[in-house]
Amino acid sequence: MRRRAYLWAFVIAAFTSWSLKCMAMSVRWDPGVSKPVRDAFAAAERSLGFGGGGDATMGQPYGYRGLPGLAKGWIAGRRNDLSDNQWRTFRDNLPLLAAAAVATSALSRAMRRAARGARDAGKILIPFHVVYGAAFAFFLHGFGALWPACLCLAHYALCRAAAGWPKIGPILVWGFAVAALARVQFRAHEWTFASLAEAASPMLSRAARQRIAALDAPRAFRGFAPRWWIHYNLLTLRMISFGMDLHWRRSGAEDAQKPGDDHPRDDHRTSTSRPRREVRYSLGEYLAYVTYPPLYLAGPTCTFNAFASQLRRPLMCASLRPRSVARYAGAKFAGVLLILEVWTHTVYANAMCKSRVWQWGGGGGRGEYGAYGPFEVGVLSLMVLNFMWLKFTVVWRFFRLWALASGVDVPENMLRCINNNATILGFWKGWHASYNRWLVRYIYVPLGGARYRLLNVWAVFGFVGAWHDKVAWRLIHWAWIFALFLAPEMAVSAIGAKYYRTPEARSKPTYKLARAACGGAMIHVLVAGNMVGYVVGLDGLSQLGRLYADDVGSALRFFAMTMAMMSAAAHLGFEQRAREDAAREDATREDAGGGAAGCDTAVSGDTAGGDTAGGGDTAGGRRRAAGGRGSAEDAAPAGDSNAGEGGRRGR
Repeated sequence: MRRRAYLWAFVIAAFTSWSLKCMAMSVRWDPGVSKPVRDAFAAAERSLGFGGGGDATMGQPYGYRGLPGLAKGWIAGRRNDLSDNQWRTFRDNLPLLAAAAVATSALSRAMRRAARGARDAGKILIPFHVVYGAAFAFFLHGFGALWPACLCLAHYALCRAAAGWPKIGPILVWGFAVAALARVQFRAHEWTFASLAEAASPMLSRAARQRIAALDAPRAFRGFAPRWWIHYNLLTLRMISFGMDLHWRRSGAEDAQKPGDDHPRDDHRTSTSRPRREVRYSLGEYLAYVTYPPLYLAGPTCTFNAFASQLRRPLMCASLRPRSVARYAGAKFAGVLLILEVWTHTVYANAMCKSRVWQWGGGGGRGEYGAYGPFEVGVLSLMVLNFMWLKFTVVWRFFRLWALASGVDVPENMLRCINNNATILGFWKGWHASYNRWLVRYIYVPLGGARYRLLNVWAVFGFVGAWHDKVAWRLIHWAWIFALFLAPEMAVSAIGAKYYRTPEARSKPTYKLARAACGGAMIHVLVAGNMVGYVVGLDGLSQLGRLYADDVGSALRFFAMTMAMMSAAAHLGFEQRAREDAAREDATREDAGGGAAGCDTAVSGDTAGGDTAGGGDTAGGRRRAAGGRGSAEDAAPAGDSNAGEGGRRGR
């Protein structure tokens, strides 16, 4: 216990000092801070080690050049780092989104209360959600919503015709969706209704062509987000989910729930692999699913089976109770939003990295804007990753909150703090968790699961890199980095599982030290990979490498310090997961005869198991939900060694 307390104290002290270092570096670029205060921060920054905050006697004030992305803030006169386009757009539109969420959630709850006594709630809820989703899409995209509507309807017709055909059904479902996504990513911005009318001219009268072409006119309503194609990648996931769920239902690979299956574990996870028997895969269910407003813009990702089951019979679980929703809104959303606002007003790491300030004013990162050696750039990289975690947590929790307030339970993303991850598999389980489950269910398991794990990893990450944006090389490089480093991670895990099988063996200091060191190394990979994918690209990483090479001594001291801190953090994380797995196994044994408590446990529960680098303590990651395919819900992209081996039934 005392040793654990010392490790916690060391990790907290190191992270706090690095955060203070980054805050002091940020002051250089804030023109709202007076020169005496700036000089005091510069002195404090130099005392924190390695590079300094510049020379307090130099003629120009720090930051006189101006740092792109900083805007006027509201906290203590500080500037606000809005250099991230995604965060700036969401933040600017948050009041409008919040008003829409409050109004529509009240209406959705009222409709669900009206449908509560019906034998099939879908007869009331499905028409409502179709109109609700269509109105939302038109509000966003104006008449441009007709383009994704046509693509979705075409895919629905294909799925209804081809789903259930052995082998060829999935190929057609996937082929159309991926081809349409590629076409949209590269060409949708060029599409016009005038060209559509011209192409269909043999079938249309002149008056009809003119009316269609008039939809391009400036006076035609274009919506509040006319660029509909930037949201089409999420539509693609829902289209594939519908097609594959229908295919597995028709082929007998997955069964619907039987009348006697209405047991307490009637949750989101179970309904993914065993949907309600009332689900008909109808056009109304499909349209309600692909246009559902709370999930339309950013997710979380929800499968068709789970969503349609809740339309047919709404879930009655703890996470949907008004008191639970209020706690979620206050603690999990508003609390993190406030932390992010304070962060962007005091830590300008994202703006500094996007502008590559280490290139300004002198060689080797050292010039008139202060020193940017290996330590400074490393601290910036770690702080950027923390900013990304806060940003995505706020965005995804807002839209999940909207769904919960509307009476629909969807998976939680960001299951763990970003600084409590020491493996690539564990990182992906806890980062975009709902998307990870989608990848495992619809790509990893159908391609053979653990039998072809090393090959499937490349397929999964390759799809993720291409899906995020039209073939952007920074995202392709990001995918390659993670796919490449998963092989040694899995090899180390296999060695640990082979030579340290028993709890006694895993309690030896040599095992714990080796596991912690591997975890510390993988944290460096996570930081570097995400910097490549989302901030500086591969060329920026190469520039950082040259900066490290220019000052090898500082680079070695920096890596020694970060390895010590990150290895200690990894050890604490692994020990925490071991305790969680033991508690989960005890709870499973206790609940074996009595069912589960509700969908809070299944949906928002931690997916810690299975992400230990040494291969032990992974019982939690090897569970299966009811229905055979449920293991996909717990595995990471290259995840659970059992994934895909229990697979679909009826083959």
